[in-house]
Amino acid sequence: MLKPVNISPPELLIKACSDGKRIGLQLANVPGLNRPLAQYGAWWSGNRRMWLMEASNVERMAQTLEDAYLGQYVDLQGSDVTLKAALTAVEPDYFTQLLDIQIFPLARGDLQRGRWAVSFQYDPFCVSAMRSLGGYFHKHASAWQVRAEPELVIARLASIAGVQPEYVFVHEQPVVLEDLASPGSQGSPISVPAAPPPLGGGGGPGEEEGSGFLSTEHGHADDLPFDSSALSAFLEDGTLRDYQAQGVVHMIRQSGACMGDDMGLGKSRQTVVAARIAAGRGRVLIVCPASLRLNWEREIRMVYPDAVIGMVGEDRIATLQGCDWVIGNYERMGGLVRETALVFAVMAVDEAHYLKEYQSGRTRNVFLLAARIDRCYVVTGTPLLNREIEMHTLLRITGHQLGRMTLADFRKAYAGSPEKRALLAEAIKGWMIRRSKSVLSDLGRKERQLRYISPAEGLGSYQEIYGDMTLQAMPKIVRLRKTLESLKLPFLIDTVQAMGADDKIIIFCEYMSTVDALKQALAALQIACVSLVGSDTAKKRQSAVDAFQADPSIKVFIGTTMAAGVGITLTAANLVAFASMPWTPALMRQAEDRAYRLGQKRDVLVLVPVIPCTIDEGVLKLQDSKRTTEVEVIEAARSALPDSQRQIIKALPQEAIEELEALEEYA
Repeated sequence: MLKPVNISPPELLIKACSDGKRIGLQLANVPGLNRPLAQYGAWWSGNRRMWLMEASNVERMAQTLEDAYLGQYVDLQGSDVTLKAALTAVEPDYFTQLLDIQIFPLARGDLQRGRWAVSFQYDPFCVSAMRSLGGYFHKHASAWQVRAEPELVIARLASIAGVQPEYVFVHEQPVVLEDLASPGSQGSPISVPAAPPPLGGGGGPGEEEGSGFLSTEHGHADDLPFDSSALSAFLEDGTLRDYQAQGVVHMIRQSGACMGDDMGLGKSRQTVVAARIAAGRGRVLIVCPASLRLNWEREIRMVYPDAVIGMVGEDRIATLQGCDWVIGNYERMGGLVRETALVFAVMAVDEAHYLKEYQSGRTRNVFLLAARIDRCYVVTGTPLLNREIEMHTLLRITGHQLGRMTLADFRKAYAGSPEKRALLAEAIKGWMIRRSKSVLSDLGRKERQLRYISPAEGLGSYQEIYGDMTLQAMPKIVRLRKTLESLKLPFLIDTVQAMGADDKIIIFCEYMSTVDALKQALAALQIACVSLVGSDTAKKRQSAVDAFQADPSIKVFIGTTMAAGVGITLTAANLVAFASMPWTPALMRQAEDRAYRLGQKRDVLVLVPVIPCTIDEGVLKLQDSKRTTEVEVIEAARSALPDSQRQIIKALPQEAIEELEALEEYA
């Protein structure tokens, strides 16, 4: 007879560290339990991957753990020993050295509340230090405005928060404190019956908060001289096409500009040449999404084989000092902000529409870098994502005169109507260059077809989710779209099986479950494929692209729209299919144009499966409404811009759709 096996519960407290004021707890994950320590005043340290609490006596902290995890299958015995050991072996700067505390002089804004701003990663001890100075918190800037001088701020941080002065960085470059203009509301054709949202949420302890954000201002120069012989050489050897040489000239004749060409026209190539000519012997900084770093390195070496290229985060600062090109992703720019001795002659920001939110840390860091770099260029095939006011960020970074307007004044003058958008197009015609694919005489046609399908298994699972009134609207729509993707799998597999011998296809999905299911189904059919998702490393991403482009046996490229819909070339494909439609025409074009771009010699067919009587039809209506607005903007722009600078200004749906995209990114 077999004896029963006793399974011991896992130890809850894996590790503890203390700096004397805080204690960090590394805890075992308990499935289904979400942030149990938050209600006891604990806060999360992303840098240390620990929950932090105010260090107190061992008995009280052990009791807090017991109360928070009451009834859970965890072992709390021995926690008091671990806690006591942490309080005994204090590591003074273990947490404070990673708080990223910065002090900024304020050049403009409401300065009655103070002439300095202080930012840091959330820490209640630093918050107490700011409150002791009568600080005023601006939620969009994630910064405190204080009347005290930096010396007093540093002293209070040391005495109250235990922060040593060497971990506080004081900027010399002034920043602008400006109120964030509230966006207008906009309806959506997508609605589902849902539970009401939870009450409350995020007001803090009830103190008054400001709506200021931090940015910088940048000068602008026009009609700058340049080395025409270098440009002529690139034309003669075929490095640049004629229209690309025009794009280079557009950029290097001014200190700041927008390279806004349509997807697939070689924006990276034009930017590399323009940046090097503009920088001369100076150092160039390329800012881009992490997934595109290797792509930029390849592009630089194709034009300048002997370039010395460094990667932020992989190479030491001393190594970067010896490089003439430095590439860094947005998330790494905070470190460069502090390295004022690392001088750049030119900065180029790829996928610059990532900077549409003034309150984001990535936007502020780019602002701070731009303030000390003479030439700043922004690169994006979708120069305007959601609303006209988002272009204000790019205008300010590059020094355009419209960027020196307050955000509120800019919105009042240039947003909300066809007439105002026409004024905006006229005002930026010398700043942004935008060409369509009509400049490529050897490019084939692109056709998009809707395929209405009826799932063999029916819509039972979809209807069950639709009728669940315990779900709130946002999570419900995500689950409905995820269900629809799974119902389209047979259509996608049939499409792959029906391809001709020379055909290749890209399939865009929104969810990892669909990617995995497709890979398994194709493997069972012995159809070779590669995939690209957000968690892939840059090397794995590039390997997938290279294999699909070069290996005739690999017929299918499967990717999530967020990861694979931007920054790569997949011209080996002549078919594109969407398991789910992106929320806007702009995002859909950006994804499908991975195949329809420079280097494509065949016609491209885009297939969009639609399941009737579902939210698929709501997404179609949403796209139609955005397409109407887009056409209106295009016509206004065409009346203002010369032929060589036709622009297409993209529009995204309202904030609810943005939140859905964020939910789907992690689904």
